[in-house]
Amino acid sequence: MKKKLLITVGAGASLDFGLPSVNAIGELFDRCACKSHSLADNPGSNLYRHCRNAIDQYYAGAPKPALRKWANFEEVLYQLNLLIPYLSDPYKLHGSNALLLANCLPDVRFLGRQRRAVDAEVMSSLTGTLMSELANHFIDHCDTVRRTKTNEIADLRKFLTTLQAEFEIGIITLNYDNLFTQAMPELHTGFDKAGTFAPMSVLSRSDWNFIYHLHGSVHFAMTDASHEMHSISWVDTPSKGQAVDPRGRSSQNSMEGTSYPMSTLVAGYGKTQQILRQPFRTYFSQVNRLVHEADSLLFLGYGFGDLHLNAAFSEVRDRHRPVVVVDWAANGQDPLQFRDDVWANNLFETLPGNAYSMGSAGNDFPAYLRELRAARELEVSNDPNYPLAVWYNGMLEACRHPQKILEHLK
Repeated sequence: MKKKLLITVGAGASLDFGLPSVNAIGELFDRCACKSHSLADNPGSNLYRHCRNAIDQYYAGAPKPALRKWANFEEVLYQLNLLIPYLSDPYKLHGSNALLLANCLPDVRFLGRQRRAVDAEVMSSLTGTLMSELANHFIDHCDTVRRTKTNEIADLRKFLTTLQAEFEIGIITLNYDNLFTQAMPELHTGFDKAGTFAPMSVLSRSDWNFIYHLHGSVHFAMTDASHEMHSISWVDTPSKGQAVDPRGRSSQNSMEGTSYPMSTLVAGYGKTQQILRQPFRTYFSQVNRLVHEADSLLFLGYGFGDLHLNAAFSEVRDRHRPVVVVDWAANGQDPLQFRDDVWANNLFETLPGNAYSMGSAGNDFPAYLRELRAARELEVSNDPNYPLAVWYNGMLEACRHPQKILEHLK
């Protein structure tokens, strides 16, 4: 029997194919909010930008420059959702209002029309509008990729086929795009031919060769099923419209009082609450089992920033197995022995490893990333107890040199 390879796909794996970056989504949200929630006394700005800038201004006061944070769209989206119960609680349902108070927010031109104070309805409208725009944006981009990136998709399929020759592969993707589905449409998703999610097809599955979209997909749509009007189905051809629009739907609520838009996508912080819906709940329930079953781990463009997933991977730190991380770095990036950033710290908090054993193959001294990138080689651990290797040439170059990746996974 073949060994099993668990592949975790993050946002960095999609950038080479033209999908938007985290910063680009933040800019998209800013443009969208200018149309729907501009500030009443400053029409050139908007409620999203005002809150993002307020958070960044707070972070600017960090006592140590190295600790200074910057708000990205996921954090801002979460903070907006977090504010909702503090802006309006007419039925006295949220006990936190006895202890906490939201800062005063500027009035907006609600939906570009009347002046409104920001209350729960206005803020919920903003987060729903942003989530709707996010779904539509990725649907458009994936259609563009389908038409313009056929060679790159073919490279991705060749990469996956090469891995399949040695392993049974399983993919858990955190991305909304369908790059891997375009490359290998035969992978099991948990949805049947009619587009209905079948939990037992995931829970009882012993075969691998699957792809599970832990945070949603452009193929997800909320159809008016008789038992649950917001249930998610699979559509072969992604399309914009009401089926991917959270506006006008009930919110997804939590015991803590935070509410989230009822969307086909999981976005922002608070993911552990948002994944309580199907199919996310079933997918995530399988992650622990998959990590334990895997003989090798491959991370593609994953930033190790999702702590709920990191917890599952770190649970088996005492069972050392080959790990390859596909990332991108500039020639001047420090090697892992000298890095002290969030990505590197999260990497070694999640996976077994020793930064001081990392170098080029057969050499204990730190590697020069410029030389590794030029030779299409990986920074590797020279401690046999920690079989870790990191590729710095990005996703597409990895697809075009699959044997370079494969040799460190066996």
